[in-house]
Amino acid sequence: MSFDRLKDDIRDIECNISLIKDLDAKEHNMSIDNLVVELKDFYYNHTPDPHQFEDQMDAYDKSHPGLNAYQLKAMQYEVLAENYKPVIFKNSPFYFEMGTKIAQCDGSPGFHHPGAWHIMRNEHMFRDYNPKDMDRFSEQIGQRLFLSCGPYVDLDHHCPSFTNVLENGLEGIYKQADESLKTCSNQEETDFVESAMRGLLAVKRVAERFGDSAEELLNETSDETQRRFLGMIAQSSRRSPWHKPESFYEGLNTLWFLREICGVMEGIGSNSLGHPDRMLIDLYNRDIEAGRLTKEEAYDLICRFLLIADCHYDKDKSVVVYSDHEFELTFTLGGCDEHGNEVLNDITFMFLKAHHDLKLIYPKPHCRFSETSDAEYLKVINTDFLSGRSVLHLINDDCIIPSLVRAGKSLEDARRYLCTGCWDVVVEGCENMATGNYFSMPRILEMSIHDCPETVNTGVVCEKLDGVKDFEELYQRVFGNIIKPLRDMCEMKGRNGRVWPKVNPSPFFSACMSDCLKNHKDYTAGGGRYNPHAMPVVGFANIVDSLLVIRTLCFESKRYTLDELLTAVRANWKGYEVLHAEVLRMPHFGDDQPESNAVAQRLHDDLYNNTRDLVNERGGAFELGYWIYREIRYWGEKLLATPDGRYSGDVIAHGITPSRLRHIGEITSAINSIASLDMTKCSSDSVVNVLLPMGDLSTTTLDQFERAFAAQKLQLLQLNCVSRKDLLDAQIHPEKHQDMIVRVCGFSAKFVVLSKEWQDEFISRNIYE
Repeated sequence: MSFDRLKDDIRDIECNISLIKDLDAKEHNMSIDNLVVELKDFYYNHTPDPHQFEDQMDAYDKSHPGLNAYQLKAMQYEVLAENYKPVIFKNSPFYFEMGTKIAQCDGSPGFHHPGAWHIMRNEHMFRDYNPKDMDRFSEQIGQRLFLSCGPYVDLDHHCPSFTNVLENGLEGIYKQADESLKTCSNQEETDFVESAMRGLLAVKRVAERFGDSAEELLNETSDETQRRFLGMIAQSSRRSPWHKPESFYEGLNTLWFLREICGVMEGIGSNSLGHPDRMLIDLYNRDIEAGRLTKEEAYDLICRFLLIADCHYDKDKSVVVYSDHEFELTFTLGGCDEHGNEVLNDITFMFLKAHHDLKLIYPKPHCRFSETSDAEYLKVINTDFLSGRSVLHLINDDCIIPSLVRAGKSLEDARRYLCTGCWDVVVEGCENMATGNYFSMPRILEMSIHDCPETVNTGVVCEKLDGVKDFEELYQRVFGNIIKPLRDMCEMKGRNGRVWPKVNPSPFFSACMSDCLKNHKDYTAGGGRYNPHAMPVVGFANIVDSLLVIRTLCFESKRYTLDELLTAVRANWKGYEVLHAEVLRMPHFGDDQPESNAVAQRLHDDLYNNTRDLVNERGGAFELGYWIYREIRYWGEKLLATPDGRYSGDVIAHGITPSRLRHIGEITSAINSIASLDMTKCSSDSVVNVLLPMGDLSTTTLDQFERAFAAQKLQLLQLNCVSRKDLLDAQIHPEKHQDMIVRVCGFSAKFVVLSKEWQDEFISRNIYE
């Protein structure tokens, strides 16, 4: 199917909602081009001093000895609000950029910026609290037993509470805080609420200063478009979001503004632009009905809104090292509202169109769907896939919502979930799901077979598999080796992460959440309505396949002894080529056979059942999930051979996806195998990575596949529609494939900018029929 044909299909769909039909395309494109130049000039070249404002904060700290974390955080808010220099883009009406951090930084303190002052000052407390645990925790990370985005807690992957601010404005939240202050029962509660109130006033000041700058810039330009945008900023910034937004434009701006404020002022990674088609539809409809806004004007606003994220980085730069081409920013579309009504409207389609037409990669779009999703909605999504753009992620309401309810969320709250980061599920406004960690089961399997002297200081001791007499004993030994360090990791997080409120409380962020003010507690102290911590585990297919190989060859057919098989694995299969070939013909996860599914079900259920009693740092549960980021390569390259047929250095299975070691011809068997597991036990999400052959697909076949995926109660679908022939040709003739975008793991990128290693990894994946 040609790209021109695809563009025609999109235009046909859009006729149903009358988009852009009257807009002067030439004028629109020229204005957009001017914005792109302006954004790139800033974000490609901006190098702020990470130490700016430190002198003021250090001096205040020194002259006010004995201040607690809440009082110091309030001081940080005020110093930043009064000293930052507003950055205004003349070709955009949006105000949010404070200019204190580099383009790639979402607020995470790992990038070091002025808003990280408080946490950099106090991070030593994590070690001071329990030095022995910190040494062991750090050693286990260093030895690839698990990953953690911060010491014990997740310093990234936060979602601002957009709905509360959109409905009440910061002024309304300030009034709630004032009432909360009257019912505090101790000094700590009082300090939290007072800090939150100072934070709210500081953010009000931040917004007002954008208005001052816009008025100054009005005197420097005669361009009509720029003057219109500067006038909008000057007028709106003194009103919103202190007062609740009163227009679609102010609502859109609030999404960017809160994302930036939480990152800049709190020193935490802020990863979401919300769920705009649910959150802003009332403002949009009101503007349209009152004649204050046309659909063409709304679309123009959305284009400018989305372009900001995509212009933060150069998507033509090579993807070589770990964080290349990662910009942790998402938005969510579709799904349903808290009452169960489908969210599908003009905003939905305009966001999808803008993302496609502008050829964006960021922000990352998460599209909620279900078995009964609207056909036109899926058609637009699938047209985008078939254009060679694998940037949309599909997340299934039919499983995610029941999984959240099972985890203790109310049905109404669960329906309002959205996605942040790569694939993180969060009930917006009610919680923050700590997600920046995952545990490596293949590393434990490696330690159960091979001599790994480098792990001696981890405190993890794995019983070797030698000498087991039957499959039951084997399973118990493998699972016992896995569950002990998995629980140990969670227990270290739970007992040591409790110091978090002293290290870096986030009173402004917390005040905007539901229940923190009512509970008089910062969210870091467990003040949220829900307090989950994700517990994703890695290499599910590798473990299941290894168990199945040993059971079949050593205990059922008895063609080989366990000693013979382990000897072959320890030799990296060298000299055991016949055995290796036989291993690859064994039952495996993804073959949809009852015996294989039974082993997978047992492992899945045991992981869930044996972690339900664990309590995290904020008093909530650890929630099971299956995903992995670039460690599919980076951990895999250092992992020795395993019984499933992996050679030393081979990649690790991705998420809950079957291993690529065995060719699975039909997608149906892979999907059925995953569906044999009760995925409602994965309230922190699980990722299925699927490649389908481009030449044999249509929007209709993709629609049918997605509805089947939803009906099977699976969770997040990362879909690539590719041609192996085109992928190979792109390695030789990159100039012919500049528009080919692939979903690598938690990020998408142009295939031609991937390093040779990443290209080869992607090409090696299973393309289903």
